[in-house]
Amino acid sequence: MQFEPPFAPLVYGTALRREWVADHVQVRCAMRSPSALLLLGGADSYELPAYLLAAMRLDLPVVVANFRYWSPFSVALAAAGFAPVPVGQDALASPRVAIEMAHGGGPRPKELLNGFSLANALRAGLAAGGGPELLVHLAAIAREAGEVGVSRMIRVLAPESPAIKGYSRIADLLASLGDALHDVRTVEGKMLKESLPKPPETKPVEKDRLHFVSGRASGAEAVAQAPPGVEEVAGECRVFGSEDEAIEGVAERHVGKDDLLVVAGCGVRGAPGLLGLDFLREALAQAGLDVPVVTDGLPPREPSGASPWVSLFTREAADGGVIGRLRDGDFLRFDLAEGRIRTSVTADELANREPFAKRDQPGFGYAARYAASALPALEGAGFG
Repeated sequence: MQFEPPFAPLVYGTALRREWVADHVQVRCAMRSPSALLLLGGADSYELPAYLLAAMRLDLPVVVANFRYWSPFSVALAAAGFAPVPVGQDALASPRVAIEMAHGGGPRPKELLNGFSLANALRAGLAAGGGPELLVHLAAIAREAGEVGVSRMIRVLAPESPAIKGYSRIADLLASLGDALHDVRTVEGKMLKESLPKPPETKPVEKDRLHFVSGRASGAEAVAQAPPGVEEVAGECRVFGSEDEAIEGVAERHVGKDDLLVVAGCGVRGAPGLLGLDFLREALAQAGLDVPVVTDGLPPREPSGASPWVSLFTREAADGGVIGRLRDGDFLRFDLAEGRIRTSVTADELANREPFAKRDQPGFGYAARYAASALPALEGAGFG
């Protein structure tokens, strides 16, 4: 049987759309009683994590199909053992393995997911161009699998894992990571490394890296996505309380080329569900403006321009965090080399400022329940 994912309301952020789809898929699978799931690797960013979450809750075997187009999360799943190896070289391998697993009760997702396979998923997903959104979904998968300490692993491994480009095949990308990958078991029962090709001779081109930065006094934390060699993000703040307000400010030329564009109200509980600022990226491109952006939401899936994006700022504005207490003209500096957030405003002054009001949410329904109980982003941003 084949079915499409349910429509997830566009007003929801990525994490909430993932939870919405996961719940629907879980119910539909429970009604139809499939023996295994075969997932397409090019699905939308929140769909693959949603299907995997549903399969874990139902204890269903999962195979990720061989694919020509690959998303960072599909590469992450391949590195974690959910795809036949060598990945992408046999179009019939994935359906064949899925059928074998359906008849033979092959390994369940929780049998494949452990600290080693999750480390593989993180490294490979980032190498394939994944950003902060990948961290959120992997944290949710790890939490569902009962693996503890993954948020700490993310903070250690993510800064060491640059995005790279120049590979057209997943197998070559995985092979290029070499000893950085653990040799984990796959859905076929083989070991991941035994069927990978020799590492390509061409040296890959390094793209953006992720940096974790934190404020010593405030306890604030954020993830900076910056090109190689960038060691600092700094400027005077131009603050907006939502993506819509920021887009209007850009269109009306209220943001200058030397400003630090701060967009609050886009976090786990504020959006709700972690909003990705794709529309803001388009507005900046149309205005010919290339400035650093700071948000408690997510960066666009493909940030444009050369300026860094600082995202997943916690605590978020809806929880009274620092990002909701910043004002126009405040100087903010992210030292990527030292991993520090510094500002011209004293801790006492920030504490005494009135934070942005939490966006009104209905008192009932799916989104309201999520906004009231959602976990932080690096704990998966699922229901608490």
